[in-house]
Amino acid sequence: MLKIAHYAYLQTMITIFSKRLLNYAEFSALIQQPIEEILPTLKNKGLDNIIQKLTQSHFKLLPAGNMDNLFLSVLLDDARSIIRSLSGYERDIFIYWIRRFELKNIKTILRGKSLQRSKEEVLAELTPLGHFTILPVDVLLNADNIAEILTLLEKTPFASIARYGSKSFEQKQDVFTIETALNHQYYTGLNKQLRVLSDEEQSLLQPLLGRIIDQTNLIWLLRYRLCYHLSPSHSYFLLVSGGYYLNSKILVQLSQITKLDQLYSMLPNEIGSLIKHCESIHQVELSLEKDIIQYAGNMLKESVFSLTHAFAYLVFREKQLSQLHALFKGKLLHLSDNEIAFAIGDSL
Repeated sequence: MLKIAHYAYLQTMITIFSKRLLNYAEFSALIQQPIEEILPTLKNKGLDNIIQKLTQSHFKLLPAGNMDNLFLSVLLDDARSIIRSLSGYERDIFIYWIRRFELKNIKTILRGKSLQRSKEEVLAELTPLGHFTILPVDVLLNADNIAEILTLLEKTPFASIARYGSKSFEQKQDVFTIETALNHQYYTGLNKQLRVLSDEEQSLLQPLLGRIIDQTNLIWLLRYRLCYHLSPSHSYFLLVSGGYYLNSKILVQLSQITKLDQLYSMLPNEIGSLIKHCESIHQVELSLEKDIIQYAGNMLKESVFSLTHAFAYLVFREKQLSQLHALFKGKLLHLSDNEIAFAIGDSL
């Protein structure tokens, strides 16, 4: 039996937080409204700071970094509340999930060093993570070279990821190789985090996490093969295990593609049916995002509460915040409703 009493506080929190989410019909309706009408609709959705900033700017487009950080801060506040209610392995997997954003900062620092950008330029592009910050940013920015950055990272919670990146850098000294290695090792670690949970929690969480890994693998594979023109074997090597529909046998076959339209007949119907009308990698990504949002939303409706409800909430919240960000940006740039819908992966 799941620890229902143990999750009582978390269940109450997620029940309250879930009221901040918009269903498909509510979100689609926003696309057709002027921004002045959208903001009142989003009252009590935990977006007060964003609404205030947009109102103060008289609905002018905020600098890209400022806008990104405002939306991320909403997600981080929710995550912090959830994490404080947990302990042990359950707490660890949520912290690890949020560390994706710190991993993004590591990549920014590595790219900055490779391009010989100034410390100030790189610092301006880093994502502020507040209480979730674990990187010694100043120390990393003052490192002499990429090898030193990776060595310094071995003294942080990213040690195993950094060591893996160092080995890749020794073999082929370019930032792209390091980034793919870091991505691979992060998701490998995520699978390890999942396996230390109870069997019951694993069985509930794996379908959602597996869909996320399927999406990650498929988008990586398409970029590796069609954009960077890596070999089939190299592309496959950079993928991770733990997908829900895309097992190793399917991924080996997919790694042979040379054109996007070769993909559709090779996919399981559960994924193929979602992307059969897609004409670009971006459209494939948006279609899979939409499916993940729908699945996470369905999980939140399950009557028996579990840890997976909290994870599903964070996944849904993050992806919907990304859509709202795109919606606001489109409105502030005076794009048409159809253009905004297309960018979000919806249709009017």
